[in-house]
Amino acid sequence: MRRASMVALAALLIACQPSAGPPQATPPASTYHPDAAAHKGGTLVLADWEVPDTLNPLTAPTENDLRVAALLFAPLWNLDPKLTPYPDLVARVPSRENGDVKAGADGTTMSIDLHLKPGLEWSDGQPLTVDDVIFTWQSICAGDLPVSTAGWDHIVGMERRSDTEVVWRFGPRGAGACGLPVATASGLYPAYLLLGPRARLLPRHRLSAVPLSSWGSDTYFHAPDVVSGPFAFKNTVKDQLLTLVANPRYAAGRDHGAYLDQLVYRTYGGKPELLAGLTSGEADVGFHLASDDIPVLQKLTDSTTIIAPSLQTEFLNPNHATNAQTGRAPPWVGDARVLDALSLGADRQALDKAAFSGVAEAPPGIYPTSLVAYTDRTLAAPGSDLGAARQTLEDDGWKAGVDGIRSKAGRRLDFSLLVPCGNAVHQKEQELLQARWQELGASVRPTCLNRSLFLAPFLGHGANATGAFDMSLYSNTWEADPAAWAPFAQSDQVPSAATPDGQNWNRCGSAQLDADFRAGAATLDFAKRRTAYLAAQREWLAEHCTIPLLQWPRVIQRPFKLHNFAPDPTHSTDAWNAADWWLAA
Repeated sequence: MRRASMVALAALLIACQPSAGPPQATPPASTYHPDAAAHKGGTLVLADWEVPDTLNPLTAPTENDLRVAALLFAPLWNLDPKLTPYPDLVARVPSRENGDVKAGADGTTMSIDLHLKPGLEWSDGQPLTVDDVIFTWQSICAGDLPVSTAGWDHIVGMERRSDTEVVWRFGPRGAGACGLPVATASGLYPAYLLLGPRARLLPRHRLSAVPLSSWGSDTYFHAPDVVSGPFAFKNTVKDQLLTLVANPRYAAGRDHGAYLDQLVYRTYGGKPELLAGLTSGEADVGFHLASDDIPVLQKLTDSTTIIAPSLQTEFLNPNHATNAQTGRAPPWVGDARVLDALSLGADRQALDKAAFSGVAEAPPGIYPTSLVAYTDRTLAAPGSDLGAARQTLEDDGWKAGVDGIRSKAGRRLDFSLLVPCGNAVHQKEQELLQARWQELGASVRPTCLNRSLFLAPFLGHGANATGAFDMSLYSNTWEADPAAWAPFAQSDQVPSAATPDGQNWNRCGSAQLDADFRAGAATLDFAKRRTAYLAAQREWLAEHCTIPLLQWPRVIQRPFKLHNFAPDPTHSTDAWNAADWWLAA
């Protein structure tokens, strides 16, 4: 009998990552090549312990919702596990090289020419056309859906040229257009590759008569009867089972339809029940697992545990200005060597062992390792050296008092560390950091906030947004383009009446960092963007805008009989190539 193994997903079914050769004008394209199906048919049981709340691919709030929606609704183009683009509904991914992406002469406009694959159909046999593209964009921008309009708000219009060709025109827009809080002087959107995976089309002929305000409660988004993905909705048993069958029209305009006959999405009442279902063989593929489940998963003999890199990183977020609650500045404000020492003193190996069973990795920079196109091979992963951290403080004039806490010029090395309340992983890390930094000579006061308040910087209010903290411990899942992260450390993006969506909630930044991020956002040339964002990363690290700790691992259990399964960290949440999945006979 085959023994279970642990797999670190470095290049599952994907060719080796690009070497550090000359910069390219565009991001590298996908080199995905699935194994030919040796057997067709069969049923695969996918399992989770969180019930899907909605199957609307535009508004799905959780990974579980997104995964099921990705099985039902196809994107224009998508990103593979290495975050390289490949075409789905489009005949080719638009780029400057193939002439589909053009910048205007004034530098404030651009256009994208999209070509759908001819012959595409919805599951009810109706043609899938650019009318569905335009309808989806209009639905996103209408303002009635809880969905991000980033990027879409730069599109001033869509020009229909045929059933299969549409031109997106980007340009300056006024306040209020597609949710824009303030007018934009430029419509240039170099991160346009993010829009393809977000654009999971909705059927105009089925939904145009349904008011957008009713979409949240409409039965369509709980039991969609018209879809474009490899699988179609069949039936459901509330909070238990969701059964999907191969979409009979998916092969229209494509090489093939889904190889599997049926997918069953089984929801368990909790993690123990999910593990029991995998152990008994009732379920085949397990999602929503964690590193502390690995000892149980390793005992399974008919499946393997995949530990895949994610886009979720763990980092320390120091306030670089006065704490708005206490009226005092943290001890590192005006003394960056303190943050050097705190970073050196953080025992990432201990954090990994306590929170992630030793399977997480420390990224060498702020960008997750999955973002291969922006990898800087000259950066080393941050180290942990308590002795060097102590010496850094000594050399900087911080001397230990009788109580062991260091002071400098009458200022104590004293600060609070904020985490979300009730988060077991973060609380473990908080305890370890507090103990480790105490050895360093720092007095650390653990504090917590309700999760909704803790995440308030994204809503423009709360402790982090207003600067009412010293240091916080964050984990965040990033988008697959550095442009989406720029506002977090641009000093001209502090939340205010003028910039209500500003995200520089730790008040970090420098003129050079701002210039690097602006340079990356001002050109469609990938080589120039890469240069700008790698420079921004170095400046970000030098300023300690955040202190990288670990990259969260994703744990998935896959049966040996399942072929072509390759986890991806993006909007598809592991279902990106579901049409290619097949089961050994």
